[in-house]
Amino acid sequence: MAQGHEVIGLPELAPAVTPYRRFLVLKKLMQEKQIDILHTHDTGALADGAQCRMFGSKTRLVHTFHFGNYPILRKRYVLMEMVFSRMANHLVAVGIEQAKQIRKALRLSSSRLDTIYNGVGLPTFDSSADPIKPYRIRPGHPVVIGSISTLTEQKGLTFLLEAADILRRRKTNCIFLIVGDGPLRRELESKCKRLSLTDTVHFLGWVPNAGSNLLPFLDIFCQSSLWEANSIVLLEAMAAGLPIVTTDVGESKHVIEEGRSGRIVRSRDPAGMADALAVLVDQQELRQQVGRSAKQDFVDNFIVDKMIARYQEVYNSLM
Repeated sequence: MAQGHEVIGLPELAPAVTPYRRFLVLKKLMQEKQIDILHTHDTGALADGAQCRMFGSKTRLVHTFHFGNYPILRKRYVLMEMVFSRMANHLVAVGIEQAKQIRKALRLSSSRLDTIYNGVGLPTFDSSADPIKPYRIRPGHPVVIGSISTLTEQKGLTFLLEAADILRRRKTNCIFLIVGDGPLRRELESKCKRLSLTDTVHFLGWVPNAGSNLLPFLDIFCQSSLWEANSIVLLEAMAAGLPIVTTDVGESKHVIEEGRSGRIVRSRDPAGMADALAVLVDQQELRQQVGRSAKQDFVDNFIVDKMIARYQEVYNSLM
């Protein structure tokens, strides 16, 4: 809205309309606004857009898949995506590995699914306003390792805590900041206490615009996910020039070059994660070198302008 774009909430237009008839509201809106292309990003929106086309709308439909754990998806959602994706003019996956999963789960041919990587912008931040300075200036000046996510099972944070416990017992000079909130916060905090990690691991809760306000000030970024498609925060960490340790899920092996721009470890492997983190904690020059490589790879491949250009090509081809 601040950039002059009109934002319309469909439930606000017709609060009494059930979700199963929402597509009728959308169809009418697209006619009134003379919308040429509808771009959807989740299963419900895809269903709405597809039904609009089934009932006569001439608006072209582009759909981007963001889920990263096919076929582990409720059967009804798989069936919905299988049916309604056939009505789209253009289908997009955000990663090579995700595209393989989607083709198999939804029985799509290679020609029906394009791959366009996610993209983010370079962070803008005040380098003098270090929000984690109180942690950095502790006795011994520990290396600060950060994780930013919603606190859910997908993010594998129980394994990150176990890795932190291994490093604590080795007396590795580091602390962990877990940024975000979610349904597992109490469980994770309880585990933290059981492992005597309260001085090593700190839960910061939600931090507004964490990708710019906190991420660039970390020393190392760690992602412990059990599954992903193409992680936005991983790209943000690269943009911030951070050395990265990430699990081998989703697109990580295509985004991170092992040993050069980060370390890739098996998911559910806290010992492997601890080993990879320890090498970076102990070697400041290596951290800086790996971080520079990560940022260069980001600029070359994942900056938001490249994503926009790819989608512009799609829109132009449909017009």
